Amino acid sequence: MIPGVRTQAALQIEQLDKVELAVLLLVLALAAAFGFYQAFRRLWKARVIEDAPTARVRSAHQGYVELIGEAQPMRGEPIIAPLSKTTCCWYRYTVERKSGKEWNLVRKEVSNGLFLLRDDTGECIVDPEGAEVTPRTKQVWYGDGDEPMLVVMPPRGAEGVQIGPVVMRSTAGSLNGRNRYTEELILAGDPLYALGAFKTLDDIDHQQSRSEITSALLRDWKRDWRRLMHRFDHNRDGEIDAGEWEDARRVAEREAEREHADQLASQYLHTIRRPAERGRPFLLSSLPQSKLAWRYRWQAVGGMFLFLVAGGVLVWIARLRLW
Repeated sequence: MIPGVRTQAALQIEQLDKVELAVLLLVLALAAAFGFYQAFRRLWKARVIEDAPTARVRSAHQGYVELIGEAQPMRGEPIIAPLSKTTCCWYRYTVERKSGKEWNLVRKEVSNGLFLLRDDTGECIVDPEGAEVTPRTKQVWYGDGDEPMLVVMPPRGAEGVQIGPVVMRSTAGSLNGRNRYTEELILAGDPLYALGAFKTLDDIDHQQSRSEITSALLRDWKRDWRRLMHRFDHNRDGEIDAGEWEDARRVAEREAEREHADQLASQYLHTIRRPAERGRPFLLSSLPQSKLAWRYRWQAVGGMFLFLVAGGVLVWIARLRLW
């Protein structure tokens, strides 16, 4: 450190009263602890990404797995990003308002709608709730609307500035405006990396589902007693005896089996979601696996830098005032 600057900083530290000194030391200690935690956590995530074997949807084991495929929407109501009105698989956005030199948060939202991961062996439902998502598509633009319905998205290429993966646009023809909008997307067809808890509908689930369908059929038949008698009162004595009821149950089981098979043909049998075990990361990304791991490693470097700087200043102040 430059001697003059160091002397001036030392004088300012020596002029702090006990309360101010305690607050400063506490802030530095928290910053150092946060930096160390982030360095450890980010490096650990990078190692998990690099070490986890990649599974296929059809043959993936039950539990914590890594899948690589492409994002696809599910059938039914589409997921639409509120700001740009883009049809997508996942979105996250923020609206910020400028106050002086700072941007204050007005609103934010993260999509929790289900979508699909598809590889060359099958499809898997992705439940993004609780995931740490790293998309590759990010756009920033400026305007005046606070509510999503009032936000205007400039046409692609109009007054746009490409900054790496981020596209910056403005409704006013320049990078100025009262509000700043940031939107991140995972689009249909994007590559998709997923690390989380994988589950396939197993035989127990199948049996429970067939049993539920069988019970529902029998309940319906009981409500229509005349039809039940016509169909299963084989001896026409006006009653359903034990043998005839057992025959009705077998017929219901066969019909339930067919209905269940039809349901399975139109349903997705695999899911990936947040692990139940605390501490295991749930990661979704449209970045390549190697680039995602590289990003976490650089974040770990940043965390370690914060730890060293904050810790070094903390030790210097403590030695100056306390030792």
